Amino acid sequence: MRTDIDDFELESGSGDEGSGGFFTLALLALAVGAGSALLFAPTEGARARELVGGRLRELRGGAGVALARVQRELGRGEARRRRERRMSALIGLAVGAGVAALLVPESGPEIRRRISDRLRRAKEKTEDEVERVVREPQPDPEPAA
Repeated sequence: MRTDIDDFELESGSGDEGSGGFFTLALLALAVGAGSALLFAPTEGARARELVGGRLRELRGGAGVALARVQRELGRGEARRRRERRMSALIGLAVGAGVAALLVPESGPEIRRRISDRLRRAKEKTEDEVERVVREPQPDPEPAA
């Protein structure tokens, strides 16, 4: 009887590096697994399929419940973040308005008048510049070399 397992090879020695060795090994593993299942099965096939199917249904149901719980918690977290953002915006608005009211050097109507005057002057300056560019003759572009 041979006891030297160091020289044992599953692939043929022909040097063919195809998928034949892998396929042969897969078939051998399939046969060994099927034989083991037949020899060591605790119950008959129909009963085993019934047990495995029931356990898979339980897992699927439990996974559905867990998924629903995770989705509900994510929704709660998103709602909480939206509330926090709204509150932050309102607090920032209130603080900004309070600081502006305390530090403004002039009254509201005076500031609005100054802003309006500056915008009117900028508009007039832009219109004058556009008129100048339109009236001014443009040089002819040089021909490409």
